[in-house]
Amino acid sequence: MRQNVLKTRNRWARIACLVLAFAVFTPEPVKPQVAITLVPKRTMKFGKYAAGVSSSATVTMPATSDTPIISGDLVDFGGTSRRARFQILGEPKAFVIVTLPSSITIEKGTSGNTMTVDNFTMSLPNPIKLSKQGKKTINIGATLHIGTAQKKGTYNDQNSFTYDVDYL
Repeated sequence: MRQNVLKTRNRWARIACLVLAFAVFTPEPVKPQVAITLVPKRTMKFGKYAAGVSSSATVTMPATSDTPIISGDLVDFGGTSRRARFQILGEPKAFVIVTLPSSITIEKGTSGNTMTVDNFTMSLPNPIKLSKQGKKTINIGATLHIGTAQKKGTYNDQNSFTYDVDYL
């Protein structure tokens, strides 16, 4: 009789251990991450300049300010100067990595007149932590290279500016 009681206790102890092990080691169902959405808030504008005839120049738009830094032979005609801004929407409190291009070429219509934009910077360092609402706004800066006797006109990126944002 005592032997049957011990067998029953051992059986129940094994079952309890198995249930406990199953509960502890069973992973939670995987929750899919929220897709990352990028919302452009404003485009980058370098302002209006006349290129010098003696040397090339650069206009740097810092990611932390809307005041351009001009170097080289340029005449500044003012115009709107501002850094780019976009909002990242994703998983609340997640970390994301933003990858910017190394350079892009902007062109005056289809004229073949081009300029290079490079040295892209961000107002926040990677990795970027999204808020508890799953949002974060960042500013983008870059450097515009203006050649000697650059043709006047409006230059656009022709949709060549691409960036990647991925979860860490």
